[in-house]
Amino acid sequence: MIKAVRVDHRLVHGQVAFTWTHFLAATRIIVIDDAAASDEFQKMALNMSKPAACKLNIFSVEKALEKMPKVEALNDEIFVVFGCVKDAARFIEGYPKVKEINFGGIAKKEGSKQFSEVVYLDDQEIAYAKRIMECGTQIIMQQLPSTKKEKLIL
Repeated sequence: MIKAVRVDHRLVHGQVAFTWTHFLAATRIIVIDDAAASDEFQKMALNMSKPAACKLNIFSVEKALEKMPKVEALNDEIFVVFGCVKDAARFIEGYPKVKEINFGGIAKKEGSKQFSEVVYLDDQEIAYAKRIMECGTQIIMQQLPSTKKEKLIL
């Protein structure tokens, strides 16, 4: 069962690997990120970052969409993490069952606008966020389970 879906440019790091995974009682993390899926060094680093008792899969968007029937049949508590808004939008358009996505960490960059303490979106990311919303998925921003959940308003 998918417990939560998050966009975080850091992928699997302290907050995701331990705070969120523990909070959700996740037994599997699925990273959906085109760049990470094709980078052996990054895959190795992500594997080292996860909690020992937690399984990890790293898929491209296309591969994740292919695997969703199998993922739905797993007997795991699943935490899905995207590295960027673009990959999240592409996935949700192909799998519109995601009802809520947490924008938990999106880095500041040239031309981006601040939406929360750790969420900065540029024009292209705003367009992708709108596509996510058009699929009926609510976008919230919440850095940690203990912090306030805010709705993204574009």
